[in-house]
Amino acid sequence: MLTPTLISSHRPRGFTLVELLLVLGATLLVVAMGMSAYRTYTVRAEIAASLASAAGVQGSVAAAFRRAGVPPADRQSAGLSADGRIEPATVIDSIEVANGRIEIHFGPGADSAIAGRTLSLTPFETADQQIVWICGNKIPSVGLNPLGFAGGARQAVQVLTTIEGRYLPSTCR
Repeated sequence: MLTPTLISSHRPRGFTLVELLLVLGATLLVVAMGMSAYRTYTVRAEIAASLASAAGVQGSVAAAFRRAGVPPADRQSAGLSADGRIEPATVIDSIEVANGRIEIHFGPGADSAIAGRTLSLTPFETADQQIVWICGNKIPSVGLNPLGFAGGARQAVQVLTTIEGRYLPSTCR
């Protein structure tokens, strides 16, 4: 009777260097993508907070326009203090008013993607003189005219932002 011979197959255990490098490379790629997504999220959060901070200024500009019939030329014309600086300057350095347009200036405490840059909120009016605010690079809808257009007064002029579109909220793109 023949006895089967045992053939010893010795297989190495563990990972090869190539397999380890592939896993390491894939892990680094996922981490890099996650960090980029997180940075985009935090910058958008800073911008969203700045837009919320400007809400009171929007109300003041609208009220001044309804009183005088022209967009306010500056902060004082809008019934605000002359100094638009925010203390302590963290994300926002200042909020200014220029012919009805609100300019949010980001300070050194903001993420480097937006520090030193400006985001504008431009008021437009509808045919029935409702005020609609357009943020950043968003294109106004048909039927909207710059604030002051209906009365033939000075008008708010939209200024495009230099902040990258990926950081802007969808309402500003």
